[in-house]
Amino acid sequence: MIAAVIFDFDGTLTEQTLDFAGMRKAIEKIAEKYASPDLIRRLDGLYILEMIDELGRMLDNGGPAFSDEALARLQEMEVEGARGKEVYPYTRSVLGTLRGQGLRIGVITRNCTEGVAKVFPDAAAYVDALATRDDVREVKPKPGHLKAILAALGVEARQALVVGDHPTDMLAGKALGLRTVGVLAGKASRADLERAGADHVVADIRAVPDIVCSGDRPAAPFSPDFC
Repeated sequence: MIAAVIFDFDGTLTEQTLDFAGMRKAIEKIAEKYASPDLIRRLDGLYILEMIDELGRMLDNGGPAFSDEALARLQEMEVEGARGKEVYPYTRSVLGTLRGQGLRIGVITRNCTEGVAKVFPDAAAYVDALATRDDVREVKPKPGHLKAILAALGVEARQALVVGDHPTDMLAGKALGLRTVGVLAGKASRADLERAGADHVVADIRAVPDIVCSGDRPAAPFSPDFC
């Protein structure tokens, strides 16, 4: 039975507005103070957080200083990008409906805690557990992020559904055997999500209650007007 639904944040519960290209340029500019251009270019295929982590490990000297400066700048840009932003108009309604029917609700994000709080200040009223990158050592697509939120929710992987707009959400879910739902509200295409292992692809999270009801039903109480 499904007992929990775990949501990604940016692009899933709120619009994806982060300037990843600008963030990467800012981090690479910081990296130039610590590493050679050749060393930086070797990390081109990595996501920003993984690039910071890998370069910090590779530097013989200055690794911790680079990591601290890069993460501080990244957080600064995330918080700047959160100004004036809100969750989608339907986010609270969907989360409230699911939670009111006895499901546990989790949120995982590679974003920082402060950035999430700016956009969703009343998250505690709708979410049982939140794991940002500040809370875990391994972020998605590595499974550590989901392991942490599953432990916080007190549910097993087979009892949970993960919902996100990015292939990293699908990959993390599949690594632990969760059912996965890709949403097209972010930047990824249907093909991107399906290649990453999405079991369902829908327009946005408003379809999640129907997906929950069409498969394994959560434990009671579960009212007839929901399923």
